[in-house]
Amino acid sequence: CHQKTNTGRDLCRNCLPHLPRVSENSSEFGSTLCLRCGWEWPSPNKRQECAQCAKYQSVIDQIICPFRYDFPIDHLIGRLKYRQHLSSGRLLGSLLAQEVVSELNPLDYPDYLVPVPLNDHRYRQRGFNHALEIARGCSVELGIPVSADSAGRRFDTGSLVGLSRAERGMRIRGAFWVSERLKGARVAIVDDVLTSGATSGELATELIDSGIGGIQLWVLARTPVTGNEGGS
Repeated sequence: CHQKTNTGRDLCRNCLPHLPRVSENSSEFGSTLCLRCGWEWPSPNKRQECAQCAKYQSVIDQIICPFRYDFPIDHLIGRLKYRQHLSSGRLLGSLLAQEVVSELNPLDYPDYLVPVPLNDHRYRQRGFNHALEIARGCSVELGIPVSADSAGRRFDTGSLVGLSRAERGMRIRGAFWVSERLKGARVAIVDDVLTSGATSGELATELIDSGIGGIQLWVLARTPVTGNEGGS
């Protein structure tokens, strides 16, 4: 709304309620997006995963994701990624940190934040890594250090938009390298959007192979099962 804020963030109290939550109660019973597969089902209580996904074990211990990939969150993410609006990264990181505070006991906080890395070509095009900007916003509020140089991309996977879950998995396989400097530490992978889970899952696997003590995934927005936008 471009009005002066009264919240300590670049978003006022009037606009905060318009952010699309993963679990929303606008209907009589409300609904929730599964953070693993993106399926939406009626649910009065916030849950991380649907009954089907709850049957399967993941290398990721917990997912923190406050929003649906919908307006105005998609607009804020787009401003950061494609219009170099770095203050949006600060805001998004702050909103993500706020969710972490409400979801986790401080004793369960990770030791480091690991933003999903960009490949060198895309980094040169943009001049920054949007996931790193979000992680920095989280770091300022939570006091958790960012380890941006502990992971990188071996090759450019190209855009994953429009690909099926299986195609994303094949495209991203082997794309990351991870150093062993964080061996034994607990980390949180930080990214903007969770779509199929292929990107974050591949990075998490590499982190586990490097001897990480535990992995969480912190991401701003979840696409529904039919969505094609986003990156993870």
